[in-house]
Amino acid sequence: MTRPPPPLPAVHTIDEVVAAIDVIVDWAGSESSRMGYFAALYKRITVAVGVAIDEGAFEDAARMERLDVVFAARYLDAVNGWFHPDRFPAPTRSWRTTFEHAAQPKPILVQHMLSGVHTHIVLDLGIATVDVTGSARRLRDLRRDFDTINAVLASQVAGVLADVNEISPALADIYAVLRDHQIFVINEAIRALRDSAWRFATVLAPTPGFARPPVIWTRDRRVSHQSALVFDPPGLIGVLDRAVTQIAARESRDVAHNIRVLNEIAATPAPIQTEL
Repeated sequence: MTRPPPPLPAVHTIDEVVAAIDVIVDWAGSESSRMGYFAALYKRITVAVGVAIDEGAFEDAARMERLDVVFAARYLDAVNGWFHPDRFPAPTRSWRTTFEHAAQPKPILVQHMLSGVHTHIVLDLGIATVDVTGSARRLRDLRRDFDTINAVLASQVAGVLADVNEISPALADIYAVLRDHQIFVINEAIRALRDSAWRFATVLAPTPGFARPPVIWTRDRRVSHQSALVFDPPGLIGVLDRAVTQIAARESRDVAHNIRVLNEIAATPAPIQTEL
């Protein structure tokens, strides 16, 4: 058993979100926990959203900071619930699936990252969006900024994956071959996740408050299953398994080192994109 991180405080600003994520990253580095892979990626995304707000990328900057904070709080709450169940509510099934796989050495670092991205967008983003807007009408007003924030997210996921050469040479070789096609694939994947989150928000927004928990529970079960498939994809299992094995053979298995590299990358966001 590893030493758990300290309880994370409530957050109210983007700077406080980054500080809380830093606690997770520092802890993961000291404990060699693969939970640090998604945390480092998320730090970069959060920093990028702050830059986008400062650059005037959104129609309503104050609203988007609230959304970013409420969205991030769901991840931070999940971490608290995972490590301190006596003090905080249990995390959703989807986050439990992602956190449980962090103890497994076989998955490559991109699998750990993408499982967190999938859970956070497909489950948490829709809930956070409804929490911030409060009604179906206000939800419609958010659509343009909602698309923009997801474009910012996609630019950072692609940027991180393009910068993992030091950690995963085999992935670097794949990116060198795919080049622009790799970015297209990532953008399309993020677009699909974003659209799924938006559809969920449009279902949740008109749902009466008393009826929302079962709707979220049903969604959580589905997302949990999908997040698990990131680690054990269906279909061409043999081909995918061999590819992961070959990438893993050349990927750094020094978790603490990998987290340090990813955290250094997180300090400088990739160029901000506002359209997918």
